[in-house]
Amino acid sequence: MEFWPFWLGGLALAAIALAHWLTLHRQMAVSGRFTALVNRWRFGPTEQDTATVSNAELVAAMRELTAAEFGAEALASNEAPDAGIEDSSPVLRKRQPPAVHSLFLASLFLGGLLSAWLAGNLRFSMTLDSPLFSSIFGEGWPGALALLVGGLLVGFGTRMAAGCTSGHGLCGVSRFQKGSLLATACFFGAGILVSFALGALI
Repeated sequence: MEFWPFWLGGLALAAIALAHWLTLHRQMAVSGRFTALVNRWRFGPTEQDTATVSNAELVAAMRELTAAEFGAEALASNEAPDAGIEDSSPVLRKRQPPAVHSLFLASLFLGGLLSAWLAGNLRFSMTLDSPLFSSIFGEGWPGALALLVGGLLVGFGTRMAAGCTSGHGLCGVSRFQKGSLLATACFFGAGILVSFALGALI
């Protein structure tokens, strides 16, 4: 398999993230869109699906929750926390409809199919096309089961880290967000360690 040069791949990924932001005015996130679809299926439509929340409304809600959790004296120590907040400035916009999330995820799937077809190696398999993977897990259902367990662990990790490689690794790291830097170091570091560990088994 031939790969693009690192600089070309980096520019392409940056262009995709930038185009996503300029088009939708939202940070690109794959796991976030999948979570939005699952939550819509589990809980149905919510108030935020159709309404926006202004800065002033958000501050008022935060003050109410703070007073309920820590008491009114916690607010008294903070003078004029809502100074300069304008009601006309929306901070939370209504959520995107499920159709937008579905289109985004379907485009990822179709893009992968198109890439494999253009490369001339389009085929469906229940295991990875990797000699290392096949030598450890074999062919058939053991390999498929390993991928299923791995996928569940990836899903658990992305929820625990509040993001995946697109949200943290691509968008968050490029903005020097501390949480994204830590999360990206953890999941890439873990992937490298597991790769070396599996390589040592053969």
